[in-house]
Amino acid sequence: WIAKNYSQFWGRTLKDGILHRLGTLFPEQSVQNMNEIVVKPRELPISFDARQKWPNFIHPIQDQGDCASSWAQSTVATSADRLALITDGRQNVELSAQQVLSCNQHRQKGCEGGYLDRAWWYIRKFGVVSEECYPYVSGKTRNPEICQIQKSEHNNRRKCPSGHPNSRIYRTTPSYRVSSREKDIMSEILTNGPVQATFLVHGDFFMY
Repeated sequence: WIAKNYSQFWGRTLKDGILHRLGTLFPEQSVQNMNEIVVKPRELPISFDARQKWPNFIHPIQDQGDCASSWAQSTVATSADRLALITDGRQNVELSAQQVLSCNQHRQKGCEGGYLDRAWWYIRKFGVVSEECYPYVSGKTRNPEICQIQKSEHNNRRKCPSGHPNSRIYRTTPSYRVSSREKDIMSEILTNGPVQATFLVHGDFFMY
């Protein structure tokens, strides 16, 4: 990160940042109580960058804009990278955060925040289309928008809101919890690819 002038934030308040630039809700007790995956100890390199290790499988980061959709954005980003890795590039697409945001609304709060475990459950059960098929717009509208794609456990062909011809559905394997130990997280990334993490944000974070 290099300090520079971010003119798009001129005149914005701390309240704006808290309302629109965060989004992941604190996990419920049942999620916190999940057993951690046991990571087999391994020798770790001095440095490691997944973008260098798998340059064709790590997708760009999408700006969530003025919608607290980090819960959806981080879930589809992690899913897309791991899907590309596990299939050796046969399924290598950016996945639709907009679909997860708009269609996964059961006990979620859309552009006011959401739970990671429910986002993962949605993708595993119903699947998600590509970003090209269902592009992200909520960062500009500040609204989760109405779901524009059919939700079905069995329908493998859906009509893209964008009109794109590829309406293929992508699903993930079950999510699991990695321990918070630094070496375990490093081992997980080295072995299986990008991970999803949350942290508590304080007001001074927005100074960066």
